[in-house]
Amino acid sequence: MSSSDRLSRLVSAVSAHVLRVVGSLMIVLSVGIAAVSVSTGSGPGAGETSGGTTAIAADAGAVAALVEFAAAHPAYPAAVLVGLVLVAAGEETPLIGS
Repeated sequence: MSSSDRLSRLVSAVSAHVLRVVGSLMIVLSVGIAAVSVSTGSGPGAGETSGGTTAIAADAGAVAALVEFAAAHPAYPAAVLVGLVLVAAGEETPLIGS
């Protein structure tokens, strides 16, 4: 076994691990920001809709508030989708390919 073969396997393993870590981090941060924004009324656009978001979270439930937040701020669901793609790309799945 040559050293370049070992090195290429190491690089591909590290690259896959980095993709999984970055994807997981994007998912966790996006969901965390959305949850904090919905539950506390602070976050993106807090001055504009802080009272309305809190009232909606109390009246209609957390799921409806998260859906409304996702509709108002579409970058967060997009970041979650990108994170899911990165996690899937880091795994050896037949969905992405080799």
